[in-house]
Amino acid sequence: MSNGGKLDLSHEQMRSLVIETLKTGRANQFASLHLEVAAVARRLEFHKDAAHMGGGRHQDQLTPEDKGRVQDTMWDLIIEGIIRPGLNDGLNDKLPFFHLTEWGRRVVQEGPAIPYDPDGYLKRLLADIPCLDPVIITYLTESLHTFRVGCLLSSTIALGCASEKALLLLIGAYGDSLREDMKAKFKSNTDGRMIKRQFDELRKMLESELRARLPKNLDDGLEVELNAIFDFIRNQRNDAGHPTGKAIERERAYANLVVFPVYAKKVYALIGWVNENPKA
Repeated sequence: MSNGGKLDLSHEQMRSLVIETLKTGRANQFASLHLEVAAVARRLEFHKDAAHMGGGRHQDQLTPEDKGRVQDTMWDLIIEGIIRPGLNDGLNDKLPFFHLTEWGRRVVQEGPAIPYDPDGYLKRLLADIPCLDPVIITYLTESLHTFRVGCLLSSTIALGCASEKALLLLIGAYGDSLREDMKAKFKSNTDGRMIKRQFDELRKMLESELRARLPKNLDDGLEVELNAIFDFIRNQRNDAGHPTGKAIERERAYANLVVFPVYAKKVYALIGWVNENPKA
């Protein structure tokens, strides 16, 4: 970018940036797309010097290397059926012009909000989970802020706290939904215990009792959307929260934030279901 140099982004981050740009609907050919990508990168502070860059979107320029990476991303989107060459006007059907397919418009508008846009990220999550716990919001806001300024250890720890709070809410709701004889045993095995011990107890009950009762839409993806993501975030938090000297890679911190809404939605869907379907 002018005044800034090459964007230091992974492939997935560049893809997120291009998709975020396509949401604006301001580009229909590569030349204008490059300008818009540069403008969005500046707005979302993808570049380390973005806060100090002057001018508007037509004064910011991508480097030739970044233009090539944008075009590579666009070819990926063409192969995936998100983008098609031409203007879809019955006349122009060739590159460098392009348009979003009907499927592409859905992907672009419904895709996950990116961590570089904290307001959009939280707005999207609150639209999906209006009753999101204030403690989760507090830690998640901190995680998003520290991620943007490059404090990756802090971001990972804060996100781990948000994840843990969500799980504790699920454990509490599930315990309250049990019959009195089952509730006493479950609570004695979870109350005041370390989070791993509590999660292990919940897993036991998931396999031995709860999953047999769950509707298919909640059971589907449970291993990944609850178990695997919680373990992934917890392990990263442990690495960040102990003086091991381990560094947290930006790509990993980014991935944590991208998958958190999937996990949170599954947790809250389970909470809602167990509240409405106590163990008989």
